[in-house]
Formats: sequence, structure tokens, C-alpha cells
Amino acid sequence: MFGYTPEQMYAGAEAVIMNFPSTGRRGRFDRRSEEDFKKDSEKAIKNIDDIWDKVALYARIDSMAKVQNKIPEDYNPQMDALLPVYRGQKKLLVEVNKKEDILVAIKWLREKKIKAVLTGVSEGGRVTEEIKKSNYDVITGPVLSVPGRANAAYDEAYRNVSKMVEAGIRVAIRTNEAENVRNLPFNAGFAATYGLGIEEALRCITINPAQIFEVDKLYGSLEAGKIANLFISDGDPFEPKTRITHLFIRGWNVPLESRQTLLNDEFLERLPGINEE
Repeated sequence: MFGYTPEQMYAGAEAVIMNFPSTGRRGRFDRRSEEDFKKDSEKAIKNIDDIWDKVALYARIDSMAKVQNKIPEDYNPQMDALLPVYRGQKKLLVEVNKKEDILVAIKWLREKKIKAVLTGVSEGGRVTEEIKKSNYDVITGPVLSVPGRANAAYDEAYRNVSKMVEAGIRVAIRTNEAENVRNLPFNAGFAATYGLGIEEALRCITINPAQIFEVDKLYGSLEAGKIANLFISDGDPFEPKTRITHLFIRGWNVPLESRQTLLNDEFLERLPGINEE
């Protein structure tokens, strides 16, 4: 909203994204036999195990090359991207949603001793104890969604955040849609209504994500010495009818005029189409 280059958008956090393979059944139409189901699950885990073993080997080669002041001959983009994760320099954002997959992902991450954040986690409310024990943070959403199972309660997606927060898990809320980031307050608002509360909902879109990405020294709350990013509204920020009256980014008072506001003003002031004599 205020800047033109990637450098101006960069807040200081970097991470690598991983779609964790599903080891559960693919819904009620999944007709695989138990034997085939087990084979597919084992194959999926073996695949990521093999990748991680290659990263470990690549890390050793890279370390030896640096000691000898040499550059590895073969450039490998995949390995170079995962190398900071292997060394604990970056977090791995692991996209996982089903209850069974969450448990498998936690087990795999702990075995590999990976610094990670669980993302998606649409059924996190079903395994709060296991997530809490793992000490992994969670980025979940969208809250404005439908249940993932036919036998689930209608409000499972709405209450998912509150269940995890009640268990002591640090949670951030997302929309999971770049084009609908504008709807983030309303996702948080639904979570607030369904058990989370306004204060915790506000934390889930401010200080919690800042802490998860380790940029909370500069962002996430209104404190002396932090970057001055804030807004002023005429009501509850989680309500769709609320208007943002002022916006400050890095201390700059950002104009809120846009094509939409100009059109709104134009048609509010339009004259009748027929002149009365």
C-alpha cells in the first residue's frame, strides 16, 4: 500500500514453504485398499526423507568447500533454498491441514529437528494437545471457510483458532488468498465471535505473526521505538461497516483516496437526470 519495490515491502522475515504430503485418505471417494494406502503413505514420507538426506549431504559439501575457499561446481537451486532451513537460519512453513497429516508432520519435523511453523492447520482444533507439546507456532486460515469433513460441526472452521489459543498455542490468522488480504479483519472477527474474543483476535493479526517471524522488535504492537504502522477507524475494525479514517505506514500519513472513493463521492453528489422547470 505504500511503496513500489520489493525492498520497500520487505519487513525482515524470510522462510521456505513446504507442502507436506498427505498420508491420510482423500475423502469418502478414496477407494484404495489398505495395502495401497499404506504403500502410498510410506512412499510420500520416503520422498521427503530422501530430499532431506540430500540436503544434509549438500550442507557437508558446502561446509568443506568454504573451508577450502572453493565454490561447489554444481549449482542446485533446491538444495540452496533448503540449506538455511537445515542450518536453522530460516523457518520452514509446513502446509498441513488434516488431523492425521498434522500428527505425521509434527513427528517428522521433530525427528529432523527442523525449525518450523505449521500453516493451514484447518483441523488443528482436533489435535491441540499434540501441537502444544511440539512447541510449533501455527498460521491458520481462512477462518471464513466450510468444514473439511461431512460429519464436522458447521462452525468448526470458525472455532478452530479459539481451540488452539485456549490450549496455549501461539496462532496467527491468514486469509490464504493474496487477492483477499483485505478480508483479514473479517476472518479475525469471526474467530473473535466464535470463542476467541476481540483482544486475542487482534493479537492473532498483529503481535503474534510478528513474533512468529521474529520481527516483533520493530512490528506488531504500538510501542516506543517500533515502526509506526497503525490505523484509526470509526468503529470496531472487525466489522465490515467500519471505515478506516487514517492510515500511517512507517510514520507517513498515507492518503486513502482511491478510484473507489472517487466514484463513491461522484455518485453521491450526482444531479437528477431531468431538470425541473
